[in-house]
Amino acid sequence: MFEFSHRVQFYETDLMGIVHHSNYLRLFEEARVAWGVQAGLLEWSKPETASAFAVLSTQVRHLKPSRFGDVLKIQVQARLSGVRIEFAYKMWNDQELISEARTEHVHLGPDLKVLRPSAKMKQQMEKEQWNETWLSNL
Repeated sequence: MFEFSHRVQFYETDLMGIVHHSNYLRLFEEARVAWGVQAGLLEWSKPETASAFAVLSTQVRHLKPSRFGDVLKIQVQARLSGVRIEFAYKMWNDQELISEARTEHVHLGPDLKVLRPSAKMKQQMEKEQWNETWLSNL
């Protein structure tokens, strides 16, 4: 399972001093992109490779707040489901689960039509471990 770390910055918080809910999707995206780079499916020097993960749907469940300076750990799991790529995420603050999410993606071509996952994508996804009951209520 892939794990990503992020230290909460001041600009990510709201007037109550907690991370604004809109930033959770951004943090999950950071973790997903880091996973894609590590897996060899995305390249930092080629932003167009990100079209492999065009967002189709998102779900986020907020369990506990996080604050400025917290170090968050985001765990990522991925799988293929036909032409869709599914990601599941768990966000931890120390030993406490604070958020869970699911996102669905498709690979888009230059004409914005859905493409079938590449052989490289299929090969990578075969290596991934998926735990169906990993998320509690999503």
